[in-house]
Amino acid sequence: MKILNFGSCNIDYVYSMDHIVRVGETLSTYKLETFEGGKGLNQSIAIARAGAKVYHAGCVGEDGKMLTDLLSKSGVDLTYLKTVEGKNGHAIIQVSSKGENSIFLYGGSNEMVTEDFVDSVLENFSEGDIILLQNEISSVPYIIDRAYEKKMCIVFNPSPFTDEIKKLDLNKLSYVLLNEVEASEFSGYDDPEASLSYFEENYPSLKVILTLGSKGCIYLDNGTRYRQYAFKTNAVDTTAAGDTFTGYFVAGVCGGIDTARNLKLASAAAAITVSRMGAAPSIPLMDEVLFTLGTLKSGESDAKSEMLKKQIVDYVEGNVKDASLSELASLLNYSVIYSGHLVKKLTGKPFSKLLQDARCDKASEYLIRSDMSVREIISAVGYENGSFFRAIFKERFGDTPLQYRQKKGKFI
Repeated sequence: MKILNFGSCNIDYVYSMDHIVRVGETLSTYKLETFEGGKGLNQSIAIARAGAKVYHAGCVGEDGKMLTDLLSKSGVDLTYLKTVEGKNGHAIIQVSSKGENSIFLYGGSNEMVTEDFVDSVLENFSEGDIILLQNEISSVPYIIDRAYEKKMCIVFNPSPFTDEIKKLDLNKLSYVLLNEVEASEFSGYDDPEASLSYFEENYPSLKVILTLGSKGCIYLDNGTRYRQYAFKTNAVDTTAAGDTFTGYFVAGVCGGIDTARNLKLASAAAAITVSRMGAAPSIPLMDEVLFTLGTLKSGESDAKSEMLKKQIVDYVEGNVKDASLSELASLLNYSVIYSGHLVKKLTGKPFSKLLQDARCDKASEYLIRSDMSVREIISAVGYENGSFFRAIFKERFGDTPLQYRQKKGKFI
């Protein structure tokens, strides 16, 4: 099994600045750095640094020697990379002080991939070989059609997303690796789970890797979903994070690595990448990933804490009249003492205070949206002592219940 990456090679001009420039704004930069980049080049280097052999096909301009030098130095086979007349493709990248980025591209040599060139490259590959594609070169639909005819394993990263991509027959693909925005463009849904359901229903044989940034990724294969949480790191530059993940994942597929292990290695490699400046230079070697893996902390515990916090808050808000710590403890399957500790740790409030605030919030809704008397509302939210309720309500909102209703609700 061989890996062919038919992709872009860019020169990245990276401008470091306080924030991403807004429309009509002129902003000074801290510095300008020049790096080798392009999604194709980044992913080929990631594959090579993950320990797999990869052939890179595409076009570089007359000013692209720095790109071919890096690819060659990284162990990428350049048999199918040709030099064409004119400028190389390049990217202008803004990187904010928070590590966010904004990118725009000039196609240049990347738009000189012809159908004849595609045919000349693909005649050297056969059934079962992996072909990796992005959307930064010309002739992508043609490449997909020819690779499908040859029964190659087609891995597609639909970035940058264009209307042309929507016309592609995704049934010809084996894998698609995409982010939330790209998934939404395909499915019409903003919710990641809904997007996955769209792919599951419309393309049941397609394997989907949906990346979620700091939340990790979800892998969909034949109705089964697997969640890989992102590893925590100090993000400096996220430019090549997705490319590193993609390259490592493809290398793992070629190497027959178990999916769960493969996703973990790809996520760890991406975490290392975002901790460094630049695109291709920031991609780690497999030895570093393996060495670092044991020291990286997953965001899984944070995600579980958020889910548990939501469960606690939903219970209290849904049972303001009768909620009790003992019942919550039973629902969580913890002891009452530990549940009380957990509530305070996750919400910042003791259970009694959390319930008290929820009752006041529910009472405020009744005051605004119903004709119930204050006495009826006091009973509805679980209090018998009207004076106590009026005191805590005023403490929370600054007004008595009647004053609150007169200002924000109905006049009774």
